[in-house]
Amino acid sequence: MRGLLLVPLLLLPACALIIPPESRYLKVAQDHATMAEVQDRLGMPLTKVDVANGATWLYEVREEQPTHRGTPTGFWCDEYHVSFDSKGVLRDWTHRSFFHKGELQ
Repeated sequence: MRGLLLVPLLLLPACALIIPPESRYLKVAQDHATMAEVQDRLGMPLTKVDVANGATWLYEVREEQPTHRGTPTGFWCDEYHVSFDSKGVLRDWTHRSFFHKGELQ
């Protein structure tokens, strides 16, 4: 019985390894990081859009999957939409992860 209770406790830290580092950073940085701090950490965004009450940036992180018998299998793409308020403070972000076989290349 004690063994069954320990399993969830042992698996919980393993879940942190699955969360992308960009997501972990944005979660901690939300509501206090500035545009400059986010850019220092994540690099230049793919696009920057200024809006009336702030700005939205788009980041893409692509990872090529290993080939199978010499045939490329495709890419994982993590897409982050990062929103800043009028003072340049990170207020919101979304993450979307998807797999494609090169059709977007």
